[in-house]
Amino acid sequence: MAVIPRLLVVADLESVGGEGQLLDILGHLADGPPGFAIQLRAPRIAEPQLEELAKAARGIVPPSIPLFLNGPEALAGRLGFDGVHWPERVIPGERRDARLVASAAVHSEQAVRRAERAGVEFVVFGSVFPPGSKPGEGVGVERLRDIAACTQLPVLAIGGITPERVAPCLAAGAYGVAVVTGVLAAPSPVEAARRYLEALAMAGT
Repeated sequence: MAVIPRLLVVADLESVGGEGQLLDILGHLADGPPGFAIQLRAPRIAEPQLEELAKAARGIVPPSIPLFLNGPEALAGRLGFDGVHWPERVIPGERRDARLVASAAVHSEQAVRRAERAGVEFVVFGSVFPPGSKPGEGVGVERLRDIAACTQLPVLAIGGITPERVAPCLAAGAYGVAVVTGVLAAPSPVEAARRYLEALAMAGT
């Protein structure tokens, strides 16, 4: 049975100073507390460069931390990633590699249905609050509640999630949260991850 993360750290290349900094953060997180997963995201680089970055990340992140690739499913499988994440626009019609845990970004009920048909294990919905990693407004906790109510899939809330906002997200039906700058931009990514895990434990389900 697939283990669904309560905390997903999105290691987004565009949210840091470069590949070296991103890999350095992953190195710190490798020694962090148990209970979270990492998604490697680098949407604007060519696949050969993504493959090199993904190889380096796979060598840094220990097997105890589930590692997802926001990218081609075949590449994730070939490099030994634990899962694959699909942006909403590329959710496939069907799964190809049953060894991988699959997740998808969704922004509507229609996208949730597509993700369900694709056989994903969980979806990531947002931005719930104004995100720290890109311009934009949040859709709000009530919209998160609508999405969580329309599916049996676990829903992770993303977008402007701080430790203080974890409890309202879970109260709206989210299973967990996904964060970008809340961890990547923190003085200590490990301590930031720990604070999110503590908030999740305190909020419960």
